[in-house]
Amino acid sequence: MKAATFFLGEVSDMNPVIGLAEKVKILKKLETHGYQIAFYILQNEDLAIEAIKTALIELSMDDTFFRKSQTVQQQIMKRTCMYKSIAVKQK
Repeated sequence: MKAATFFLGEVSDMNPVIGLAEKVKILKKLETHGYQIAFYILQNEDLAIEAIKTALIELSMDDTFFRKSQTVQQQIMKRTCMYKSIAVKQK
């Protein structure tokens, strides 16, 4: 088993690199539920869209998010959408 040495560009099997297409696929699966949460909180389509966009952008930059189980990803998405919805509402 190879050790992870990022400065040499190698990655071990324990820490696989997630490609952009796979990230998009995962986020698309979570997007609808996230929008529903945001809309429920905000009761406004435009604000819900703003909240879900910021949530998706934030999650897309977190590589550890994509290595978690689907159940944990859903929990994180729910929490992130709630926080982003509250932040949008307070603007």
